[in-house]
Amino acid sequence: MISQRKDLAEKIYQIGILQQNFVLEKLRAVQLNSLQAHSLNYISKHPATIQRDLARYLGKQQATVTNILKVLEGKGFIYREIPKANERQKNIYLTAEGEKMVLQVQAIFEDLGEQVDKAFSSEEKQQFQTFLKRVEEQLT
Repeated sequence: MISQRKDLAEKIYQIGILQQNFVLEKLRAVQLNSLQAHSLNYISKHPATIQRDLARYLGKQQATVTNILKVLEGKGFIYREIPKANERQKNIYLTAEGEKMVLQVQAIFEDLGEQVDKAFSSEEKQQFQTFLKRVEEQLT
């Protein structure tokens, strides 16, 4: 059972849910889910990446990533190519359509960032970054 106590960890969790809902609503408009969007973004930053690295980034099993890639390939956003140097792996690239979609995905995440930024002054943002870093270090 979830405690009725409104501690900091619970508040961070609730804000994470709000963030996720904000992003998912916008991703629905471009017919992507969160994992597909994060995959496209990762591939755009790491052209010729391989499935194992994408799986590690997403924190998902390779079988799950295989399904994500099949969908993205079916939508025409990515293609896979077998390099001559290593015929056991496939490098993953964005198509022109995939590059266009990445711009839309990045705009969604920028919009989220702008919404959050509106709540704070520059000084408050710096302080908040410091506090978040401290929490991150405590949990790792």
